[in-house]
Amino acid sequence: MYAQIYLNAIQTVTVQVPKNESSGFVNNQQEQWRFKFDKILHNSSQEDVFDHCARDIVKSVIEGFNGTVMVYGQTGAGKTFTMNGSTQNYKYRGVIPRAITQVFQEIGSRFEQEFTVKVSYLEIYNELMFDLISPVPTHEQGGNQISIQDDAKGEIHVKGLTLNVVKNEEEALNFLFEGETNRTVSAHQLNKESSRSHCIYTIHLESKSRLESTEKVVFSRLHLVDLAGSERTKKSGAQGINLKEATYINKSLSFLEQVVVSVCDNKREHIPYRQSKLTNFLKNSIGGNCQTIMIANIYPEPDHVEETISTLKFATRMMKVSNEPIVNVQQDPQLLLKKYEKEIRDLKQELAMHDTLANKGRVQYDPYTAEQQYEIQKLAQQFMDGEVEDIEELNSMRQVKELFAQMKNIFRKLEHDAKNIEARSEGLGGQRQPTQLQDIERRKTMMNSDGVGDLDDIGEFGLGIAPRNLKPVNKIELSKKKEEEIARMQADDDNPPLETEPDDEADSKLEMMRLKKQREAKRKPIDRQQAFIEFKNLPDGRQFEDQILNNRQELKDKKVKVKVLTEQCNNTKKEIDTIKAKLDEKAEEKKKNLREDIAGIDDDDGQGGNGEVQQEIIDEEELSYLQKMKEMKKKYRENYDLLKSLRGEVYYVQQSIDSLKQQLVSQFEDWYTLTFDDDETLSQGGQQKSGRTLQQSTKLIQKQNFIEVGDDEQERREGGEDQEGGIDPDALAFIKAKRKVDDLHKAKKQEKKIQ
Repeated sequence: MYAQIYLNAIQTVTVQVPKNESSGFVNNQQEQWRFKFDKILHNSSQEDVFDHCARDIVKSVIEGFNGTVMVYGQTGAGKTFTMNGSTQNYKYRGVIPRAITQVFQEIGSRFEQEFTVKVSYLEIYNELMFDLISPVPTHEQGGNQISIQDDAKGEIHVKGLTLNVVKNEEEALNFLFEGETNRTVSAHQLNKESSRSHCIYTIHLESKSRLESTEKVVFSRLHLVDLAGSERTKKSGAQGINLKEATYINKSLSFLEQVVVSVCDNKREHIPYRQSKLTNFLKNSIGGNCQTIMIANIYPEPDHVEETISTLKFATRMMKVSNEPIVNVQQDPQLLLKKYEKEIRDLKQELAMHDTLANKGRVQYDPYTAEQQYEIQKLAQQFMDGEVEDIEELNSMRQVKELFAQMKNIFRKLEHDAKNIEARSEGLGGQRQPTQLQDIERRKTMMNSDGVGDLDDIGEFGLGIAPRNLKPVNKIELSKKKEEEIARMQADDDNPPLETEPDDEADSKLEMMRLKKQREAKRKPIDRQQAFIEFKNLPDGRQFEDQILNNRQELKDKKVKVKVLTEQCNNTKKEIDTIKAKLDEKAEEKKKNLREDIAGIDDDDGQGGNGEVQQEIIDEEELSYLQKMKEMKKKYRENYDLLKSLRGEVYYVQQSIDSLKQQLVSQFEDWYTLTFDDDETLSQGGQQKSGRTLQQSTKLIQKQNFIEVGDDEQERREGGEDQEGGIDPDALAFIKAKRKVDDLHKAKKQEKKIQ
């Protein structure tokens, strides 16, 4: 008896394990498990997996939500293939490269926003963290140079991890493929290329509006997690280093399960995120500010039923985790500072205009310098000493406030000095010494003098007041028909009827009698080309000829449509290039004007540039160009998808024509051999001879049907396909990135050989 796994239409997995009879009569072993999930993917393509599991997550990340896509399962279950796919075939690419493609497609369609994209690739191996895309090779990294930190808002940051800015899809794929070659893999009994570490490819996004000047910045992160597979060392046969790796992998996955259980338990106050590097890094992904989805890969073999049940149990627990994703918005400090400076400058100009209209003259609204504060202090001292009867030079509230502040300082100073003198007098029996009176007079004299400071009680010198603005035939009937035909032929030859024979012998006898009949009716051989024309007028030949002609007409019509669509795609591409060139011109013009404006401001102020980052704002003309480009790109994509579908139909019709031609040639060869006297064909290896005439007849058909060998190349040129071999434009970045990484590693290997 074997374990059985059932999948049904209600997204439920049922596992049945028969009881072990050797355990005795009393056996409480569980026989059946049922697990219900959001979606079950069985024999699904890579595209289906991405559409059902990751496409919505990636789209939400563009909107400003954090997202995480992770795969979990036992070793050899296909996790790495699900996430990374095959780099040798664009069709089999996995979730990560498809997510990169979607990110840049979404960014390209949102011209009203300015995006900054950064990528990182982290590996957690034996509880040590390594940067897979760092200029420093992983074997030279200590493993302790990267650490996980929390900020004041509870966000996770990885200190020491390289964040690379990428401008297009190809650059992001370059880092992905480069990181894959640096991963730690090893072979064991269950998997020839088993991942021995957890790898996390992260896409960091920042966006802000280009239509208005705003300091609001939306940021988000997309974690694409390829977890190492859990394994049983008895099955995998791990020894030595592999055994140590398996121990760390199982330990970290166990901690991950503990965190999930803790998050689902509302009564627990502490969640053990810090037990491992993996759980600490995925803190926000499990129970935090993130939209998380987990893909559980199972190994549906009876020998691995225990691991399958364990994976399904963990996936069920993971479905109970509740996250609270929100849009991540921050204020750009540089833009915010720039905004405040502009407001202050405008307010100062408004005040200056108001003062001019009120005949107040030039009023200063900047903070007072130390010298100005000292002058006001002297004025306050004179007023308090009665040397000045009235203060008439007051022209702003700032000056009034500063005057009162200085008066307050003078009063506090005098009060402090009085308390000190009183304390000393009490210490000497209430008698005030002459030296104390002299000290008071001396202090008053210094406060009235032109000095900049005052002596304190211990004889030290103070420098005045500090500024305050400091932060997927029935054989019996067939045999009867054969017996009837043999009996009829024997009756025509005046031969006695044959006894009933087995099917194979009857077939052979029937074929020999047919050949005998046909040889008697043979004619003298004629030219093969004339014979081919005669054969096509016969019912058998006419049937194939009509089908070929119909398919050729259909092929011709489709090629016309392909040509028209190709011209439309090419024209649309030219329009897109033209608009792009205009946008580039506008960008250069704006940069030039910006430089001139900055230079003008510097000349007016007499000061150098202040290093502020200028935000790019889109004007109405540029906005119209971007909207038109968006419409052109949408039109190009629709036409290209239709063109791609038509090319598939053209290929299918061409294959049907080729198949019909082969059948026509085969039927013609049989008819020619049986109709004309050709003893050489029957006596000297008819199969080889027939093979040569098959090629000759094929060339004959090509000549009569005017099919040239170069039609495919001509079609390729008419199709307007590029130099990459007529491939899908979406695959260009994938292929170029893979070629670049392959060339890089070939160069490194060559360099090692030379050394």
